[in-house]
Amino acid sequence: MHPLVILADIGGLFLLPVGLSALAFWLWMIVDCARNETAGTMLAWLLAILFAGVIAAPVYFFLRRLPRQRSLQFQLSPHLYQAWQKDQKFR
Repeated sequence: MHPLVILADIGGLFLLPVGLSALAFWLWMIVDCARNETAGTMLAWLLAILFAGVIAAPVYFFLRRLPRQRSLQFQLSPHLYQAWQKDQKFR
């Protein structure tokens, strides 16, 4: 078998996981947009992601999802930060 044929087969094996990962990322951004965007912006982002997926999905990720996740990270959860009471014993 010719070495270039073997190299082409290895290239195909590399492209399959990359393509499946890109498809999974594209679907993830569609679901995230449908769950988290308001009605006005959701339609625009969904159309952009559906029709320009290779470009629009990463743009949506960096412009909409990451800032939203960062803002949620800094909100304090009231049940996690309760004041210590003197009468409670540590277990």
